[in-house]
Amino acid sequence: MNQSSSEDQPTVKLHNPFTDSTQRTINQYQIISLLGAGGMGEVWLAEDARLKRKVALKLLPAELTADPERVHRFEQEAQAASALNHPNIITVYDIGECEAGRFIVMELVAGRTLRGVIAEDNSLETVLTLGQQMAKALSAAHAAGITHRDIKPDNIMVRNDGYVKVLDFGLARLRPATESDSEAATLAQQTTPGTIMGTVAYMSPEQARGEMVSHPSDIFVLGIVLFELATGQHPFKAETLVGYLHGITLQEPPPLTQWKLELPATLNDLILRMLSKDSVRRPTANEVTQILREIERQAERASTEAVKNQILKSVTLAQNQEVGQSRHLSVTSPNQNSIAVLPFANISADEENEYFCDGLAEELLNALAKIDELKVAARTSAFSFKGKNTEAREIGKTLNVNTVLEGSVRKSGHRIRINVQLVNAADGYHLWSERYDREMQDIFDVQDEITLAVVEALKLKLLGAKKAALLKRYTDNTEAYQLYLKGRFHYGKYFEAGWRKAIEYFEQALALEPDYAPAYAGIAEACGMLWYFGYDTLPEVIAKERAAIARALEIDAELADAWRSQANLQFFVDWDFEAAGQSYTRALALNPNDPQAHAWHGLWLTVMGRREQAATAARRARELDPLSFVSGISAGWILWLAQLYEEGIVVAQALLEIDPHAGEAYRLLGTCHWGLEDYAAAAEALQKALDREAVPIAWANLCGVYAHAGRQAEARQILRLIQAMREQSYVPAIILAYCYTFLDEVEEAFVWLEQALAERNGELVIWGALPERLVSFRRDPRFSDLLRRIGLPTDEAQQPAETKTLMLPPNNESKQT
Repeated sequence: MNQSSSEDQPTVKLHNPFTDSTQRTINQYQIISLLGAGGMGEVWLAEDARLKRKVALKLLPAELTADPERVHRFEQEAQAASALNHPNIITVYDIGECEAGRFIVMELVAGRTLRGVIAEDNSLETVLTLGQQMAKALSAAHAAGITHRDIKPDNIMVRNDGYVKVLDFGLARLRPATESDSEAATLAQQTTPGTIMGTVAYMSPEQARGEMVSHPSDIFVLGIVLFELATGQHPFKAETLVGYLHGITLQEPPPLTQWKLELPATLNDLILRMLSKDSVRRPTANEVTQILREIERQAERASTEAVKNQILKSVTLAQNQEVGQSRHLSVTSPNQNSIAVLPFANISADEENEYFCDGLAEELLNALAKIDELKVAARTSAFSFKGKNTEAREIGKTLNVNTVLEGSVRKSGHRIRINVQLVNAADGYHLWSERYDREMQDIFDVQDEITLAVVEALKLKLLGAKKAALLKRYTDNTEAYQLYLKGRFHYGKYFEAGWRKAIEYFEQALALEPDYAPAYAGIAEACGMLWYFGYDTLPEVIAKERAAIARALEIDAELADAWRSQANLQFFVDWDFEAAGQSYTRALALNPNDPQAHAWHGLWLTVMGRREQAATAARRARELDPLSFVSGISAGWILWLAQLYEEGIVVAQALLEIDPHAGEAYRLLGTCHWGLEDYAAAAEALQKALDREAVPIAWANLCGVYAHAGRQAEARQILRLIQAMREQSYVPAIILAYCYTFLDEVEEAFVWLEQALAERNGELVIWGALPERLVSFRRDPRFSDLLRRIGLPTDEAQQPAETKTLMLPPNNESKQT
């Protein structure tokens, strides 16, 4: 059935006002057929003669308009729904009065009620997909000050395309209640069809008791609906009205796992929170949406775990087949020592100690990464196994390592107990294990002991200088050290709020230990990320990054992280490419196992025209950190610039296995297909990228694909869209420079390239590496001049000698920030 009345009281037999064919029209609405009837009237299928569309017309027949309460509820439904504009809430088109009665004209929903879905589909995917939409609808209503008060499966429609529509706002309260709900208080005495305020099985405790009803009441009932959708069972199922009231007001709901053991614990916890008798403990509708989304992400990540090993194998195989033996990913030889350091398990009573467990493992990882003879899996890939009971053999295969270091930490006050073991990934047997019971002040000694024990177990030889570097200690202040670990913990979350929080903790650590070089390096890294992703203004954040780098290197000239940040600053901001190359080389000499240093260095090599070396660096970054999206996407763009498009496609596909919703991976996929002149595949991938994240650069890429495919009208339509976007908000000039370049409008392209140079856009550094098929004016003297002012290599050697005298000297002022 397309749409029915949401009332579930016994059907009321009413006089049919449309028996006479001459009366089958209300205003411009032509009545077609009856869809359903209930205590609040009838719902008819009709057609809007003016707009030529099918609608649902809800009619309160004339014989029922004598009841003021019915009329009030009928009008309130229209007022409440029309006050909201949300894709998951039914749209009200019109309201009026005619000889047949009062009517509301609404959007026609082709589908079925949630009741029908519950009977047929209790899959986790359905619960998460539909649950998020229901919660978003309530979030919009609550934000507008509206409480629905009648959420139930019969009032929720699911369209044939899976889209949710919340119906029937007849009981909605348009402002917070300030008095007890007398309607609910007299529930047991009300027997007239249509006057029972809400279905008893779908009431909140406060609604059933006649108390104040507000937004948390809707959350409780949504909890009942989600419980049913997940299990097929009502959490308070009873045979009588009194039984339902007793269960809702007094009984605790059973866990969902009583019916379905495989449901995630996080979903069980969320729904039981929603069903709390205490309305204060219930989450908001927005929180419900976010938690369901995170559960969905976790489920998606879990579904990819089983295929990760196959992904890595397919990457290597495809590269061997498509790119050639000289270009395949280097792998660890059976005789080379290699290790993955997993995050240590927190078995302390305080969950806040998670930062310490992660930090301890990361410190050990960083120490071991300084050993040239030892390949160390990068943090991102190693930490992807956090909280999972994955066997060492599986970890070894996935990360291509032959040993795994794992452990646990119990921290209580100033006492710590650390259990640690080194496991042979080939057979799962322990190579070495130890337990440390110490005071917190001895944590640095414990780290040294663990590191040296691993070195000994792996039979590595350390000379004096290497051993000193391995055991280098930057502070003896355990409080400062813990603040530093908290900073690293938040930095590892890899988003804006995490970077800002990390800076706070690093600064707190420096307040206690002013010469703590790693904390300065941490500030520089976080500032660099804030600038690179456009979250902070360039002068302020760059000045802070520059000062932090200088101080870190002043304290310790051998700090690899500081050299990497220095290289990025010189590369992307100062455009001092020679100095950047030296700094990347220095960073990699100090830490050859740093995947991000290899990735950034690879981009630098590409810009310098050394494509083969760049591709090698990209593959090395992926080898060290195979499960990292950041390392993978960095490697992918290097391969694209090196015109290794087939290999770039393999990388993009592997990244989409890790994160199917990653718009940037689809953008990489699309641009690689573009490089192969497969314009249909390129356009399809870029459209998917834009569906996920409509960033201007993806629009520019699609403009280029259309232009090169001969679809000029569509390319120019995108250009106009970007121009309109720039009028409304900031869009970098480089985006328009790309579009005009792809459209081969040379004069306009140079205008916008000059504007991008004035804006000091960091992406200008890659223009020297763009292939001539994308930049048709590469040999134009103005382009060589532009590259030279940036400080990039030019194609001057291929130009006529007389053009060289036209070049202007480099603008040294452009290197000042």
